[in-house]
Amino acid sequence: MTTTTTIIHHSPLPDVVIPDVTITAHVLRNASALADRVAIRDAAGTSSYTFAQLGDAIHSLAGGLAARGVAPGQVVGLMAPNLPEYAVVFHGVAVAGGAVTTINPTYG
Repeated sequence: MTTTTTIIHHSPLPDVVIPDVTITAHVLRNASALADRVAIRDAAGTSSYTFAQLGDAIHSLAGGLAARGVAPGQVVGLMAPNLPEYAVVFHGVAVAGGAVTTINPTYG
């Protein structure tokens, strides 16, 4: 017979509060107040979205995906480089109700 001992370690820092909202709602929670500020950009600085543009792009893509059948129970594979559009697609699928499985393009 084996015995299992559970050890719980507590951080000296305050507990992290995880809001009871979707990840997209959390990301865009202050979008209207920050509408003209850059929300995401690529490392080279050649592509960026303000919070307003990001919210619009996510919801526009979500509508298109939903019209094409992406809904709860559907899984969409996302294989893309690390660009701002990655976030648009990730959140667009989530808003449409689908699940995202990410695929690293460098895996072979």
